[in-house]
Amino acid sequence: MNQKRLRIPGIRHLSADHVLRNRSVVGIGLGSLLSDTGHEMATAALPGYLRSIGASAAALGAIEGAADASLSAATAVGGVLADRPGVDRREVTAGGYVITALGHGAFALANTWPFVAVAHGVSWIARGGKAPARDSLLSGAVPEAQLGRAFGVERTMDSLGALIGPLLAAPLIVTIGYRWLFGISLIPGLFAALAVLTLVAETPRIQRATRQVTGAMRDLLNTPGQYRRLLAGIGLYGIGNFSATLLILRATDLLHDAGRSTTDAVVIAVLLYALHNAANSVAAYPAGALADRLGRRAVLIAGIVLFALACVAFIPASPNIAVLGVLFAAVGASTGMVETAQGSYAAELLEPSVRGRGFGLLGLVEGVGDLTSSVVVGTLWTITNPAWGFVFAALLAAVGALLLIPRPTRSGHR
Repeated sequence: MNQKRLRIPGIRHLSADHVLRNRSVVGIGLGSLLSDTGHEMATAALPGYLRSIGASAAALGAIEGAADASLSAATAVGGVLADRPGVDRREVTAGGYVITALGHGAFALANTWPFVAVAHGVSWIARGGKAPARDSLLSGAVPEAQLGRAFGVERTMDSLGALIGPLLAAPLIVTIGYRWLFGISLIPGLFAALAVLTLVAETPRIQRATRQVTGAMRDLLNTPGQYRRLLAGIGLYGIGNFSATLLILRATDLLHDAGRSTTDAVVIAVLLYALHNAANSVAAYPAGALADRLGRRAVLIAGIVLFALACVAFIPASPNIAVLGVLFAAVGASTGMVETAQGSYAAELLEPSVRGRGFGLLGLVEGVGDLTSSVVVGTLWTITNPAWGFVFAALLAAVGALLLIPRPTRSGHR
């Protein structure tokens, strides 16, 4: 049977049913790319800016931890909202992009780190609130056999934005300064909202009028099975998975201690972060395609193990740029693998009628872990030694991976 092919420069052939022919997948991917471009510009510049106003590593950990807590709570609420009949999930997603952009753009007005913490929290509330709606739209736009590739496209586009953002931030820090950079960073988020509203189609949802929303989420948490094991494994991984801004700070300190000027150290660290995001982007789609073929749980476990190994390799604290580049790339690739496999595996396990709540609950568990991680690692960093933060992260990620390893059972894999 002959299939029509779409010819795109750089791609040998693209079948008519490929996920890149799906307008909703492309629209969601473009939204992620544009939104991440903006907020990663701000994220890459944030550690250096906080240092310039006298904030410590503990303050950065507290800012990121509070933002993660806000995101996780908003994700749970957003999951409930995404499953409600009559809610336009495109509008929820687009609105989240706009408020996220306004939040990190407000960094331009900050003179103290608590102001940054509040603005970052508002931005992350919006980011978490729209995530279940976006993931539900994405899950409903493709057949189950393409879930890994669809999430891989979204993660790849997200990571491309996360690559473009730091690459723009590095020269802008030097040429126009932090405040103008933060102001400019809100523009891509506005275009992200436009991409979702013009390209993405709302997908049909299965309604269960007899089931209460709160009961459904409670049932997801209380029912034994693979989804609950996924929650446990991701929760422990999240407790170890500290914010990438701490990686930027670590690289900045190591490079400065090795004799580089503060500005040079900051710019190199931002470029290393761009490499981190490039590796994330490169890994995401192949991870999704591999997950569709070999199993989404296996790819998820492999990504968590790679993160743990990278944390162990960070302990010797080498200031060599090549070594740092390899480690930043390894952490970035692990994130691409985990995020792609995690989303597609959850979509595989969840019934369409509760996917919004399921994604929201997963985001809540992950966010609580991220809150704990950022605060604990930042505190260990400040009062002891940065190496202990990496030890903590590696141990928790390893335990999370062990929880996800399949156990022998007499029943089916679902």
